Amino acid sequence: MVKRLQSRKKEQDFLHTDIVRNREDAINEKAKLMHGSIFGKPLIKFEIIAMRDVWVPYCYLVYHFELGGRGPFKKGGVVRDGKVAVVFDLNEVHPVQYDIYENGDIKLVNKKSREDREIMKANIFDKDILEQTEKHIQMRIMKRFYGKSGDLKLVTKQYFFRPAVEMDIVYKKSDTINKRYAYLDEFGIQSEHILGLKYRVEHKS
Repeated sequence: MVKRLQSRKKEQDFLHTDIVRNREDAINEKAKLMHGSIFGKPLIKFEIIAMRDVWVPYCYLVYHFELGGRGPFKKGGVVRDGKVAVVFDLNEVHPVQYDIYENGDIKLVNKKSREDREIMKANIFDKDILEQTEKHIQMRIMKRFYGKSGDLKLVTKQYFFRPAVEMDIVYKKSDTINKRYAYLDEFGIQSEHILGLKYRVEHKS
């Protein structure tokens, strides 16, 4: 009974983004993106030597931020506050801004079967996730948009997995094996690394 309950609890903790893309289409689109092109001809030549289905570990973090309104010369001034979200790739170890105002919270599911996919381990410690995330928010968002750091308070921290195909590729004239990922979730439809999302705290509803 205890083992069964522990197993059930483990499955319940396995949150992930849903699979919405065809595996072959995702691989072909990723390969096309990596090749690049000029006048329809590929710029970068490489060979895919191996592939495997994986669950890539991620972390979703939402912070409440506040700017201004403190100090003897700011009393009574306008206080700007809001939410800022980051999706952290625990495999390649880098945070990426997530537009919570445009896209809402990340939709995660908890299916009974994990399918025949290998679960990858995180390549970063817990404390380093928070440190890198907050540094990213201050430098890439707060200072970029407002010219100064803000007061941050962690609201949400959720670990999850993204379904992907890991590809071992070798570029022409090189023997080094490189890892690339074709994602099968909704992020992959919008952008491979969630790049280019507009930060719209000024127009929050």
